[in-house]
Formats: sequence, C-alpha cells, structure tokens
Amino acid sequence: MTSVLDDWLQPRPGDGAGRLPDRLSRLRPAAGERRDGEEDANAGLIPMGPQTRFHERVTYGLRTALNAQVPGDLVAVSRMDVLLGPERRARPDVSLVDDLAASDDRRTCYLAEEVRLVIEVVGPDSAAPDREVRPRHYAAAGIPHFWRVESTDCRPFVYSFELDADGAGYQVTGVHHTRLAVDTPFPIDIDLERLPR
Repeated sequence: MTSVLDDWLQPRPGDGAGRLPDRLSRLRPAAGERRDGEEDANAGLIPMGPQTRFHERVTYGLRTALNAQVPGDLVAVSRMDVLLGPERRARPDVSLVDDLAASDDRRTCYLAEEVRLVIEVVGPDSAAPDREVRPRHYAAAGIPHFWRVESTDCRPFVYSFELDADGAGYQVTGVHHTRLAVDTPFPIDIDLERLPR
C-alpha cells in the first residue's frame, strides 16, 4: 500500500531540494506546538542547540541598525531563507534584501540575486559552518557581501568580506571592533558597543 506522502521528500521536476522546506512547512505543527530549536533550514529537521542571548541581541541590533541606515530600495531581515541554488538554501542570521522582494509577506525565501549582504553571528554550535562552509556557499551563489560576527567576552566584532573579482570566494575588507564603518554595499556606520537591544 502506498501513501500520498511516499514521494513527499523527493524533489519535484524543476523544483530541486532547495524548495523542499516550503513543502515540509505544511506538515509541521503550528509554531505554538513546536519545541524551540526543532528545525534548521540548513540541515532539515534536526534539533539545534539553544540560542544565546548574545546571538539574539546582536542579530536584532544589527538588523535594527541597518534598517535605520539603508537606502529605500533595501531592507534588513532576520532568519529568512535564501535560495542559493536548486539543491541548497541557507538561513542567515541577517540578510539585506531588495525592498520589492521583502515587501511580499507571503515569501518563505529570497533568491540569491535579491540579497546584497548576509550576516552570520558565530555561536558555539555554528562556528565551523559560519567560518568555512556558509561563506563558500554564499560566494558560489554570487552574494556580494558577507559579514561574520565573532565575540570576545560577549562583545561583538565583525569581519567584513566582499566577493572577489572572479566570484570564487570572499576577500576580507576589514575587521571592526568597536565601530563598523564601511562604504559598501552602501555607507554604513554602526557603533558595535551600543547596538539596539
């Protein structure tokens, strides 16, 4: 006997595994019925470690600070999936996306070409992926800017990266300890010691 769900986990023609989380979301219990950390868009339905207050605070602070400075055609969003290719998607901590894409509240993910910047806040459970794996995937998808946030005694500092000329990877453009001041993707000046909380 077969079930209607037998092929649910199989990519559909032209769909790729990158769209699988959209279909799976219809099977998940409502948000109020799920346990915290029950899902991870990068790895399927695998439990995640708990989020630290540092991670939450810095993610919120950077998103808020970016939205206070962005030009009108961009919006900073948190924890939204980015489709990096037909077989891959990721969920950066913060993404800077085109306003037109962000204005559609029904969206579950953004295309890589709609994203100008991705930010990952390194945590105990995500250090290796945030430092090595995700930057390679973001670069391969053509996302022009990447920031990696690290901490010293729960004080954030940021490595800023820009896609290199051949698009094969990122090159470091700066290490920012107390103030994050960059000219691209637009002029940004953020006091890292006074992030919105």
